[in-house]
This record gives sequence, structure tokens and C-alpha cells, in this order.
Amino acid sequence: MSKNILVTGGCGYIGSVLVPMLLQRGYKVRVFDKLYFGEDPLRNVHDKIELIPGDVRNFNISILDGIEGVIHLGSLSNDPTAAFDPNANRTINYEGTMKLAEACKKRGIERFTFASTCAVYGFHLEGIADESFPAIPQSDYAKSKLDVDTDLPKMADKNFCPVIFRQATVFGFSPRMRWDIVINAFVMHAFKTGRLDVWFGGEAWRPVVHVRDTAEAHICGLEAEPDKVRGEIFNLVYKNYRILELAHRVRKALAGMGINVDLDVNYDQVDNRSYRTNGEKITRVLGFTPKVSVEEGVKEIVDALRSGQYRDFDHPIYYNMRWMKLLVEVEDRLKKTGKVL
Repeated sequence: MSKNILVTGGCGYIGSVLVPMLLQRGYKVRVFDKLYFGEDPLRNVHDKIELIPGDVRNFNISILDGIEGVIHLGSLSNDPTAAFDPNANRTINYEGTMKLAEACKKRGIERFTFASTCAVYGFHLEGIADESFPAIPQSDYAKSKLDVDTDLPKMADKNFCPVIFRQATVFGFSPRMRWDIVINAFVMHAFKTGRLDVWFGGEAWRPVVHVRDTAEAHICGLEAEPDKVRGEIFNLVYKNYRILELAHRVRKALAGMGINVDLDVNYDQVDNRSYRTNGEKITRVLGFTPKVSVEEGVKEIVDALRSGQYRDFDHPIYYNMRWMKLLVEVEDRLKKTGKVL
């Protein structure tokens, strides 16, 4: 089993949950991160890891010295940020990933897991997408991930074992908290406004998976017998829900914790951004099944909020798109003054 692990994007939403889990299991962890969101998400383990700031588009191959396995999470992580900077989306999500994978293979690093997305399937009103379902990406973000999904398995051989996880919409508490994803957003709005607002009738389907289960899957991919995962793609999903059902589940979970909120559903428009995914393959092949429910995830978020953390709901750092725009604005202002961010 590989013990020296490189985690790219280790200070991010998934990474800041994954890194402590790796440490608890006896791994030595090196984190390579652009630090868009700073080092604070890993403040509790700073003294236990090696943190190297850097950009996957332009990395020094020395980051791989002594490394035996790589979990590659670092990327622009949703449609809006990818659309905001299409060039960065392409050079980070696709070119940067392939460059890193090629360097790993050249260095003889066998194990490599990649965080892809169920968004590669596009929106479909009929059917539940398994890994053989036609991929019809409908955004630059999804296209960049699909291109990796297509090219990375071609690199697999007896000495290089890449595995791809097509992640559903991730939810749950993380030290790098996000309020711009559906379940988290529902809880945040309940605290902020005392209500849950559901748009487009809430009829659209979404596959979801808890952030801790997502981290567990990557560890499972790292530790699995190579012949089971070499060049394989796995959907990673807990369950599929309509948005309205998610709102009702969140509302009921909140009520169970003494937080009663109103639910308002707007039917003015129809949301065709609907899709479902099938996660049976990962259970069948690896014996791994995501376990953390929506209700458990809600409780963890509420516990963090009740402790007084992450309650500056309007701060842009909790929203990927807002934070990205702010960083660009700051960088532009610094350039005009002859300074560098």
C-alpha cells in the first residue's frame, strides 16, 4: 500500500476533509495547492503535512519526490468558474491533469486517482446514467473533465494505475466550507432567512454524495487491487433526489434539531437541468457504497453553525464564483500599481 501520498487541491472543499482522513490512517501527506482559498482549511494538521504552494499548470517535478500515490482533486470545480475563465478551465482541468499524470507515469508512481464529475453525462430527462451511458457534456467544465476521462485510461499499463471517480454533487461540512452547492445552500438559507426557497418547482433530479464518502472513495481507489481499478471509471453517488425532495428532507432534518423554517416553491419556470446516475459499479467491483445520508450531512453543518463557525454567509470565500471574481479584480488592481498578487 502506498504510504507517501500527494494530494493536489488538498486545501479545497474535498481535500480538507480527505487530508486528515489520510493522516489518521498512517499516510504521510504532501499537499500541492494553488491556495486560492488559503491554508486555513488545513490549520488543524499544518504540523503533520508538507504543504507546497503551486499551480498544476506549471509545477516543478520535484513535488513527486518520494511520492508513491497521487489523489488529484485540484481543478476549477464547477460550471460558473469554468465559464468565467475558459482558458484556465482548459489549461488546469485538462492540460494540467494530463501533464501531472504523465509526470507520475514517468516517475514510476503507480497509483493515481482523479476527481471527475457526473456532469459529463449532460442533462437527460429519461434514464439513469451508468458508466456506459453516452456522455454529452453541456458546459466547458464538464467537457474538460470528460476529455481527461477519455485520455487518462489510455495511459494505463502494468506500471501505471489511474482510476476515475465521476462525483455526484458533493455536500456536507468541510473546513473549506461552501454555500454554493444545493444541500449546503438550503441549510445556509434556513439559518439566514428562516425559509427554504425552491425554484422551478424543484422537479429536476440531482445525484448527491457526502464529502466524507467522496474522500473515502479516493482512498479506496488508492488501496484497491490494481487489476480492479486500472483505467476504470466509477460513478460516485449516494442517491438521486428531486430538488424539492431534498428541500423537504433538509426541512425535516432541521425541525428535528429544533429549527422550524417555511418552505416556498416557485413554479414560474421549468428547470431542464436534470439528471440521475447509477452507482452500482463501484459497489460491485470495490465493495464500496456511500453511506452518509442527507440528514446526517445537515446535522453536521448545523453543529458547525451552532458553534459559531462559518456564519458570515455573505463572505465571497464561501462561493467559488464570487471568490474567483474577487481574486481577478484584486490581481488587476495590483497589476495597475506594478505589484504582484
